Amino acid sequence: MTMPTNRSPLPFIGPEGEPRLDPVPGVEGRFNGVMAWRPELLAAFFEFYAKVWTDGVLDLRVKDLCRMKIARTVGCRLCQNTRFKVAQGHTAEDDYLDIDDVENGDYTDAEKAALRYVEAFCINAQMITDAMLDDLKAHFGPAEIVELSILAAAMGGFASINVALNVAPDTEQVAVFDFADTATA
Repeated sequence: MTMPTNRSPLPFIGPEGEPRLDPVPGVEGRFNGVMAWRPELLAAFFEFYAKVWTDGVLDLRVKDLCRMKIARTVGCRLCQNTRFKVAQGHTAEDDYLDIDDVENGDYTDAEKAALRYVEAFCINAQMITDAMLDDLKAHFGPAEIVELSILAAAMGGFASINVALNVAPDTEQVAVFDFADTATA
């Protein structure tokens, strides 16, 4: 990860302090230290997650806005402080400013439909109604909806691990993750 000097403009939601599990001795960083207990699973997750981001059919702006909505909904500060290089140029920091108030934000109808969907998905998937899905179908095809669902499930689940184990960022600086750089995964 490269570490820009800027901070996320959003208020903090999520873990603070030290993780609930001790890190693997000699492994630097809260996330890396905790996840080092099962490095093969972490590597498999990142391989899968890279495919979601680099081989997907869903618009990268929608995907990145939804990523931030998932991070805010679940409360993963590590996710909130991470940006993906593949999404650069599709979203900017200002695009996240209304992410906690989607209905009043400057988002398209398609973006709002996707953001409402991932929020409900992460809170309780049983909250998703036929009307919500019809709204998604008005803007997205079946493959895009499946990809959006996979994004919500995978990212929401992994973000929940960070919250449950109290894995906070090592720094409040925004970090850019590059799937092409195998040293960062």
